[in-house]
Amino acid sequence: MARDVETDAGNGGNKLGAGSRGSFVAVVGPSGAGKDSLLAIAAATLAPETGFFFPRRVVTRTALVDAEDHDSLTPAAFAAAETAGAFCLTWAAHGLSYGLPTEISKRLEAGETVVANVSRGALCDASKHFARLHVIEITAPRHLLVERIAARGRETPEEIVRRLGRPALLEVPLGVEAIHRIDNGGKIDAAAAAFVAILRRIGDDARATPPGSAIANSPAPR
Repeated sequence: MARDVETDAGNGGNKLGAGSRGSFVAVVGPSGAGKDSLLAIAAATLAPETGFFFPRRVVTRTALVDAEDHDSLTPAAFAAAETAGAFCLTWAAHGLSYGLPTEISKRLEAGETVVANVSRGALCDASKHFARLHVIEITAPRHLLVERIAARGRETPEEIVRRLGRPALLEVPLGVEAIHRIDNGGKIDAAAAAFVAILRRIGDDARATPPGSAIANSPAPR
């Protein structure tokens, strides 16, 4: 099930994408919610369409074949790249460093909808960087989160408990245009369809709405 929550958008100022119709979509949610799977499906579905960009994250960890899609750097190389200005947004989570490439700024200026997997803890920085920011929160029941993380084979049961020990409440900073929520606890086809529909609507709304204006969304069911 997908839900939208309208928020008050702030002034874009000198943020990335200010003065353009491009939107940055931060996909957030707990480990095991299926964010990477939904992003892969959406990227493949929207590939024939113009106006969408799914950047590859840079992570200080080797990507798992068929499970993750990111570029890898050593911690030292990541720090050097960050100092050189290679990233438009960086954050740290679970002992790793993450970065999004500066190419995003050109995509936003061109009016594209940029979609990326971002840590919930990076939303505050994202709101300072991007003029038009949407948040899509992917959720799933805790038992499914545990099963999915365990299936990766990367962490011990104790590490899984620690990974899922973060507060479940999503703290949304000022300036976010809207929050969209998707429950990925059922068949992934249903969640993927909802995800793609939201992305298309964000793109359509952004092209029809001046930067800095709140985008109207259907209210969340009570």
